[in-house]
Amino acid sequence: MSWALYHSQSEHYASLAEEAVQQDENDRALDLYRLAAEAEGSALEILDPAKTRTLGITVVSAVSLWFKAQEFRQAERLAYQWLMTDLLPSFAVQQLQDLLLTIWEKTASIQQRA
Repeated sequence: MSWALYHSQSEHYASLAEEAVQQDENDRALDLYRLAAEAEGSALEILDPAKTRTLGITVVSAVSLWFKAQEFRQAERLAYQWLMTDLLPSFAVQQLQDLLLTIWEKTASIQQRA
């Protein structure tokens, strides 16, 4: 499949996840966000790294979807993986750093409740 097809599939799953959240079907929403993140990851794997803007958008999207799926370690790993490269535009670097802060705050909050 192409980047566009994987990305479209990801958007479809994310849309279904949002609907599940609105209907208080949280377990279903997490599964759908996970599927969306996996599809976005597949899109990322075949994306031409020379398309830096699209690359940045796709990386941020994938990390955000892993976060919404409450797969915090996966979101963190993916963010680190791409931050270690010089391939991302500055807007994506900033957004990934912001996402990492959000992930850390969320995991700290969960750990305090445990």
